[in-house]
Amino acid sequence: MRICLTSLSLCVLCALHARAGTIDFTPTEGTRTLEGVVFKQLLFHQDGQTITYEPPRGWTCTGDSSGMRLISTETSQAQAILQEKALPAPQVLDEATMKELQQLSLAAVPGNATNSALVAEEKSPLKIHQQGTYGVTVSYNLAGQDYEANDLFVNLNNLQLHLRTVARKADFGKVLREVRGSLFSLAWQ
Repeated sequence: MRICLTSLSLCVLCALHARAGTIDFTPTEGTRTLEGVVFKQLLFHQDGQTITYEPPRGWTCTGDSSGMRLISTETSQAQAILQEKALPAPQVLDEATMKELQQLSLAAVPGNATNSALVAEEKSPLKIHQQGTYGVTVSYNLAGQDYEANDLFVNLNNLQLHLRTVARKADFGKVLREVRGSLFSLAWQ
């Protein structure tokens, strides 16, 4: 009986630890002021900490406990989705992991798309919360339109953040710059 209770307690602790550290992306609005200029911020929460984020200008944001979605109000068919995934243990972005992430990016192309291809990969195009990142860009055709999508991955201890930015190929460079530029504003308080 004691072994059963100890095993059960261990399972409960492991489950709680795996869930600990997740980010609640339900946004609340805030502002910051710099030299008299007021900037709109979104506030998220993780284990009692506040995370601040300034979305790109001209983008709307919705979110819930599992992720957030950005939609451009100026560029049609442009969006970015940020989600998190619990990792069983900290994960190193080594060659094997990068190959898995490339396959994940290709698998995320819509099923009815054609001509999907891996276009580029980037090792640490930027740092998030002092951690290196890995980026994968894929292209595809959907309903006669050419699209590109970039998946940016960052591992924060036992949590992986995955940002997928999608736009028509003609708009992709501009859209990716806007979304990536906004990531520099992510700050854990």
